[in-house]
Amino acid sequence: MGRRLNLKRYGIPTSIWARLFIAVAVLEVFAIICIQGYVIKRTVDIYKKGTESQWGFGVQSGSTSMSITQQSFIVYDVIFIVAQLFLLMLCWEAVAHKNTIQIIAATLFNVMCLVYSLIQYTTFYIHPSQSAGIFQNDNDMRILQITTMAVYSLCSIAFAMLTWELYQLFGWKTYKKLGANLALRRAYKWHQILLTLLKLDIFFFISYSVQLATLVLRVSDPETWVQIGVVIPGSVLFLVLSFWALKVENKRMMIAVIVCLGLSPAYFIYKLVRMNVGIDRNKDPYLDSRKYLTFFIVVTLALILVTVYVSIQCFRNFGTGLKEAIADYDARKAQLKANKALLVNAGVDQSSTTNPDYEYTEVHERFVLE
Repeated sequence: MGRRLNLKRYGIPTSIWARLFIAVAVLEVFAIICIQGYVIKRTVDIYKKGTESQWGFGVQSGSTSMSITQQSFIVYDVIFIVAQLFLLMLCWEAVAHKNTIQIIAATLFNVMCLVYSLIQYTTFYIHPSQSAGIFQNDNDMRILQITTMAVYSLCSIAFAMLTWELYQLFGWKTYKKLGANLALRRAYKWHQILLTLLKLDIFFFISYSVQLATLVLRVSDPETWVQIGVVIPGSVLFLVLSFWALKVENKRMMIAVIVCLGLSPAYFIYKLVRMNVGIDRNKDPYLDSRKYLTFFIVVTLALILVTVYVSIQCFRNFGTGLKEAIADYDARKAQLKANKALLVNAGVDQSSTTNPDYEYTEVHERFVLE
């Protein structure tokens, strides 16, 4: 019983489907971190006899001006690990708030991780890049990468099945919300979609920028430090302001968000063209990272275009009463928690909270997104 109460304290519903969803996410995080941790160790072992690279480790190529470094592969492995922690956050938050949109987004994000693992395996063994050729005869590395793809495949299937169950569960058990106003419910749907998209935007843009700055740009290149010191923190700050503009329904800030996001695809299209047009094959800085960067550019570009469209829908819903409705819900939920705390302190029997339906009937959720 104590364990159930602890899980509820952290926002996990008593539903078996919700807890299975979190369990799959936790197991996947554990498996991927263990696998990628060993992959990093194997990479370091292979390169440990190399000369120093521009960032302080790795192997310098003597035949070209490129650096063949272990850092390249370690960055990809670290992205796997960070992606899993991000996915766990998405899953935990989605289940805790019974947010079906974010549950679906977490499932799709896991599929993207599977695609990324397929790209890595292709780069290593099907169409190996110049520096990945060193792993051709390493069976341990091949097994580890196949295992990574298998874990993502199985978990993607599990997430898809559980997402359907959770959609049905939350759709039926969270019906009493802030009134039956269909306009407000539609507005809240767009609100939740935009919140989820902004979270994904932050992850993919930072991941792309880190790869670009560490794997392509050189230490001596001013663009490297502009990317690390200005572009990355500036973009994060901009996206945080986007959250704020959405929450307080600030029209001027939201217009700025829509305009800036609407202009940003030009940059990504430019980088995509630059990676593939007019490149000297003997001095190709994108030789080992082109597939990875292309994946992140395409995904980020698609997310930005969708984010612009959803931002416009949210802007149109400003002033319709959604902000006040959410504030009213938050106030009622805080009051409910305060009342429960008073009852506990007074020694009143709280056995009613053991009812499996309690968390869905007494704590009024905001809306049902159908």
